Amino acid sequence: MHPTKMWALFFLTASNYSLANSDNSSDCVKHLGGGYGDAQCYQALSAKLTEENENIYKELAKSIPPRSPHARLLDEYMTSQRRSEKFCDLQRDAGTKWKEVTDGTMYPAIYEGCIYKLRESQNSFLKALLEMSRW
Repeated sequence: MHPTKMWALFFLTASNYSLANSDNSSDCVKHLGGGYGDAQCYQALSAKLTEENENIYKELAKSIPPRSPHARLLDEYMTSQRRSEKFCDLQRDAGTKWKEVTDGTMYPAIYEGCIYKLRESQNSFLKALLEMSRW
């Protein structure tokens, strides 16, 4: 088989694997290859974490006494986490000499990977807060 055809077959197989598995598990992260499938994998995983983070946030918010300054602080934290996504543009565009690249190259995967890492960090922080609030 011609090397170009082999690469295309590999890319399609990896992308399809990522698509098929990214909605129900983190297995797609084990099969990253730098393409569009990676972006879809990270996007699906980020969506799951965003939903989980929102649920943890709601549970935390219920545990904070009324009129406590901590309620506002928690709200500010969640807002800052949403706003921090825009800084992933820097990571994506640094490798393209600062041109926005949102096509099917590896650069959208870099952006989505950055978002995923932010959501992962947020998830860890919120889970730790929730655990501590239950002491």
